[in-house]
Amino acid sequence: MSRIRLDANGPFDHRAALAVLAAHRTEGVERVDDRGITRLLTVGDDDHLVTVALDPAGALATVDTADTRVHAAVADRIRRWFDLDADLDAVNDVLAADPMFADHVAQRPGLRITRCADAFETVVETVLGQQVTLAAARLFDARLVAAYGADGPSGLRRFPTPASLLAVPVDELRATLRVTGARAKTVHEVAGFFVDREPGGPLPERSDLAALYGIGPWTLDYLAVRAGDDTDAFPATDAVLRRMLSAHGIGADAVERWCPVRSYAAVRLWAMSGALD
Repeated sequence: MSRIRLDANGPFDHRAALAVLAAHRTEGVERVDDRGITRLLTVGDDDHLVTVALDPAGALATVDTADTRVHAAVADRIRRWFDLDADLDAVNDVLAADPMFADHVAQRPGLRITRCADAFETVVETVLGQQVTLAAARLFDARLVAAYGADGPSGLRRFPTPASLLAVPVDELRATLRVTGARAKTVHEVAGFFVDREPGGPLPERSDLAALYGIGPWTLDYLAVRAGDDTDAFPATDAVLRRMLSAHGIGADAVERWCPVRSYAAVRLWAMSGALD
């Protein structure tokens, strides 16, 4: 085992990150406690057991190998996962200028974007979470992992690979997950799209994902926030965000005033609502 220390660039609201991890954990794939998360990360052709403990200064990762090349890849993934390199001074300057956010920014200056650990997993899980509650989405995820995942170390399971899901007929996916035929078809298409992509790689281009069956604007915007590098995406059709905007008398077009950090505005609105979607 090796340990890697990763410091945040400025304040880090690690409690908020822990709350997001707990709310969105995939049963069997991830183990989340009050300190951090344990799961497998794919680097090259291998899976590595990684535990990430979060604190106000950043993260401490424990990795199951002494290979420094793996350490570098895992460190990059974790820094991006928890947005540790973001310049929050610049972000907070924009949002604190709006009375809607001023107090929240003052109280929680270290609120960062908690992204997801793996792009393929995130796309599949986001598809399964379309137009359902977070609890329902997690149930679909758990069924997927139980049926098509594989046993891994430390009692964890590996998320199904694109090839393994592509080999499952759409009707079987629908029946096993107990989702609509359209949703099962989208999962199947996503698997086919990712089957030749590098495991653990970045989120594909928005235009490529938009060409897939069943992936619309909400999914693309949500993925841009939770799995991409676009810090100015805003899932305007998200139910929680629409409710928050309405409660504050803000029209959807008014979010332009939060450019170029609308993704951080979305994260703050989710936090202010009490929701972790």
